[in-house]
Amino acid sequence: MEAAAARGMRRRIWAGVAAYAAIMLAVALSLSHLYRESRDSLDEALGERLAGVAVTASYLVDGDSLAVWSYDPQESLEFLWLRSRLEQVRRENDLSELVLCDADGFVLVSAVRRLGKGDVNVYWDLDPGAVASAREGFSMPSRLYRAGDVMQKSAHAPVWDSSGQVAGVITAEAEADFLDALAALRRAAWATAVLVLVFLGAMALLLSRQQRSLVRARSEIMRQENLAMMGRMTAGIAHEIRNPLGIIRGAGEIQAQRLRTAGIDLPTLDFIPDEVDRLDRILTRYLTFGKGGNGFDLEPLDLGKLVRRSVHMADQELAAAGVELAVETPDEPLLVSGDNPSLQQVMLNLLLNARDAMPAGGRIVVRLEQDGGAAVLSILDEGTGLGDLSEREIFEPFLTTKEKGSGLGLAVVRQVVEDHHGAISLRGRDDGPGTVAEVRLPLHDRDDGR
Repeated sequence: MEAAAARGMRRRIWAGVAAYAAIMLAVALSLSHLYRESRDSLDEALGERLAGVAVTASYLVDGDSLAVWSYDPQESLEFLWLRSRLEQVRRENDLSELVLCDADGFVLVSAVRRLGKGDVNVYWDLDPGAVASAREGFSMPSRLYRAGDVMQKSAHAPVWDSSGQVAGVITAEAEADFLDALAALRRAAWATAVLVLVFLGAMALLLSRQQRSLVRARSEIMRQENLAMMGRMTAGIAHEIRNPLGIIRGAGEIQAQRLRTAGIDLPTLDFIPDEVDRLDRILTRYLTFGKGGNGFDLEPLDLGKLVRRSVHMADQELAAAGVELAVETPDEPLLVSGDNPSLQQVMLNLLLNARDAMPAGGRIVVRLEQDGGAAVLSILDEGTGLGDLSEREIFEPFLTTKEKGSGLGLAVVRQVVEDHHGAISLRGRDDGPGTVAEVRLPLHDRDDGR
């Protein structure tokens, strides 16, 4: 359930990331579209203004005089007046240049004297199409072009002579300073978009953390509810089962006494009272688990001996299920501080879980070894593995994949191991199909009694 909630949260997070990416893409496309539209609109407006200035300036020029000015090295009063008027028009309209050329492209007047009289107007080559239109009698703005470090635009207007022929072309030029303003606007827009993205990301992170906290809180509440329900359930079960257990124990003791009186003394005679006691301890453990305590009587015990005894107790049941056992324990005692019945129940639960994971039989390896200051018990089976369940889900109370399982076995096992200051984990095998159940318990410390 918690894994499903986590998967749902991850889906929502990825959905949020996708939404933020879509927002940023939409913002980028909108800014790009706005920039192009604004640039084209301002470019068109500047072209129309320059064309209007060029047409107005063309009315100041006597087209019939252009041929004379082209060949006369002397500057007449009319020529000087025209140059003065063109310079005035340039200043009043904030132009970078206002140039008058004859029909062949030779400069007659340069308002800022960037070009000399008689020079070829090389700037016509930047937009020959607009110049050709002007020479055919149509005023035409040029496209944007770069002049040095700045972007400029110009407009060309025809100058007519008295016969109705195009005698020259007048060109008005201006810097496209609106591009700088647009660039600044675009930078500001991107900065705003980045700030919005950072804000949205911070809000998403905050919401994600809050959601994770809610998921954890909900899981803990459900865990506590499960424990409370288990406590109520096991209390009723214990009351109903303990009376028959007492009768079975008494009957077993009577039968054992009769057999011994008859001279029959078998090691299995003690199994009935011992197993009844174990069942009683299991009931007690479930009750204690449901109430949140442990009730352990910790003492130094040899974990290897406990493992061998547990295997012996389950040997016949495992063999009947077609399970082959391999036990690897050290020869020297491996002491831990523990409650013998509880740790034995842990061992038996893990063995039976491994058996249940192999309905067709298989091989179980029980391995006990020392790893630094810990005893490590590993139980390896050849079953189907953990499937889609996370390790955390496997240990949740009442969660089981078995048709007849209660979902309490592994929950109790984990609680017992953790109450012994140990840890338990389940993972898939690296060498093939199956699961590894690993229990780590701290070794008994003779100095502090643990």
